[in-house]
Amino acid sequence: MGKVDIDIAPRAHAILSASSADRWLVCTPSARIEEKMPDTSSSAATDGTAAHAFAELRLRYLLKQIDQAEYKASYIDTKLEYADIVAAWMPSDWEAIDEYIVYVLKEVERLEGDVYIEARISYTKYAQDGFGTSDVLIVSRKHRIIKSIDLKFGKGVPVYAGGNAQAKLYALGGLIAHDPTYKEFDAVEWAIVQPRLDYIGEDSDTVADLIKWAEEVVAPAAKKAWLGKGELVPSEKGCRFCKIAPVCRARVAENVLIARRDFVEATSEKPTDIRMDDYMLGMDEVAKILPNIDGWIAWANQLKKYALEAARDRGEEIDGYKLIRGRSNRSWKPDTDVVEKLRALGVSETNIFPEPAPPAPRSVAQLEKAMGKKNFSIKVEPVLVVKPLGTPALVPNEDGRPAMNAAAEAKAGFGK
Repeated sequence: MGKVDIDIAPRAHAILSASSADRWLVCTPSARIEEKMPDTSSSAATDGTAAHAFAELRLRYLLKQIDQAEYKASYIDTKLEYADIVAAWMPSDWEAIDEYIVYVLKEVERLEGDVYIEARISYTKYAQDGFGTSDVLIVSRKHRIIKSIDLKFGKGVPVYAGGNAQAKLYALGGLIAHDPTYKEFDAVEWAIVQPRLDYIGEDSDTVADLIKWAEEVVAPAAKKAWLGKGELVPSEKGCRFCKIAPVCRARVAENVLIARRDFVEATSEKPTDIRMDDYMLGMDEVAKILPNIDGWIAWANQLKKYALEAARDRGEEIDGYKLIRGRSNRSWKPDTDVVEKLRALGVSETNIFPEPAPPAPRSVAQLEKAMGKKNFSIKVEPVLVVKPLGTPALVPNEDGRPAMNAAAEAKAGFGK
């Protein structure tokens, strides 16, 4: 029985990687500074790597890039590789992977192009040693479009598609590989799928505008970044996963006014031979800041709560932000004897309870899978299933989810 080489090992990262583009395009010295820091991993990163491995395997099978024997053998290996991760996953985590797969298949059908899973792309034409891995690359000569799709499995910080530098570089790499003369395609598209935050975002650009961005933005920044030159420029996106973010002098200066007086030093136009002390706080300086941290965090959380309540409860507008409904899962109707009702509907005991049978019935998603979607939607869903409104959340306007409409929700609630 054969098996396919699924990318279950951590991916290699270039100094000017696509995944860190939000950082080095703006904060150019950070690429070389990070190079001197040790690699670290997190449970969230491993979680995402596992999800990518299962998604890749499933897509290759559904797109007939591997046969059933290869799929089964590789699935067993992948599940063993990530046994600890899989053991902690809920049904909703597997459903999230399915949501991503459904979106990819829909786009494959729409674009009618060649599909490359875990496509290695290069944009070294504009950034030295610049490469990355696009989760899915669709090359549609029929529609003259190249599309990159990126799975984000995190459920903490949302990642938006609008102007996303990482996704644009994936599209650029795909264009360079499949149309080096820039004459066969008219446009590029990209999408970010973050299913555990119920987010699918899309954006696009003409080939001409993408190349202009590559020449006027990427290339100059990449040249500085490769040499380790330029200024440290803190930003929300750039600092999020930066290895030196906790002790970066420029970030301290940006966020703490007192640090602007006590800790800032000039950091522009440093030579490639980076002196870490020029950029990072020393332990004596850390000691001065630590006593204030808890107070800053408490204040920041209070401010976020105040802003949410102002927008949600008092209808106040906050420039650049909007209220949305967070994701909610289907559930059984409250105050209902679910087991007895399912029995009355003719649902078998083997479907109601998993094996070995616990005291509680299957979840909505589990029963739907056991019965089959069509049978479940006809027999059970109209009678026993509800989908409550998600919890209101305050998010930036760039979040692709629709803003809340309290008046429409109230009208729907009264059946008018």
